[in-house]
Amino acid sequence: MFDTSGAFKKQFTRVEGGYLVYPSRKIGGKLISDEEYDHLIKGWERAAGRTGRWKAIGIIIAVIALWTLLSDLVSVPEWGESLLVAAIVLGVCAWFLWASTTPRRLVSDRPAITPPRGAAEARRDARAALNWPFVVFALILSGAIFFGSVTANDRSPGAWAWLIGSGVMSGLYVWIAIKKLTDRMR
Repeated sequence: MFDTSGAFKKQFTRVEGGYLVYPSRKIGGKLISDEEYDHLIKGWERAAGRTGRWKAIGIIIAVIALWTLLSDLVSVPEWGESLLVAAIVLGVCAWFLWASTTPRRLVSDRPAITPPRGAAEARRDARAALNWPFVVFALILSGAIFFGSVTANDRSPGAWAWLIGSGVMSGLYVWIAIKKLTDRMR
């Protein structure tokens, strides 16, 4: 359902002599060789492919198990669990961010061989990296959370945060779905 490898591969354009990668919207395409491309894909698979996801899940389970054992042995403050959750989320985000920016770091000192893409083309390519099952899943999940937040009687700051956050995500994915549909019609 979530094809992380397919999304990662969509940032590369096959050209004569290798692949073009656009590090950002304002920088032109930079050439990488076939060997570098294969190395990048293998690195992405290790970090975010099936193996990488299972490795991340295993590390998270080990950290939670260690935390459970430690908290049984020593007195841990109430805010400790919140700190643990925040640390796990930040760690996972850093793991995937580092893996996703590898192509950018690889070509940082290389000259651009093509002009930058237009803003509309760059946005279209970014939307194309999100497959339909992911967009539908995110829309349904954020919509369900938003509906649940709207109908709940709780109006604490946390409930408001869920309401606003899920509403923004729902709106964002509705917009992405509409734009993906209009991209198809072109």
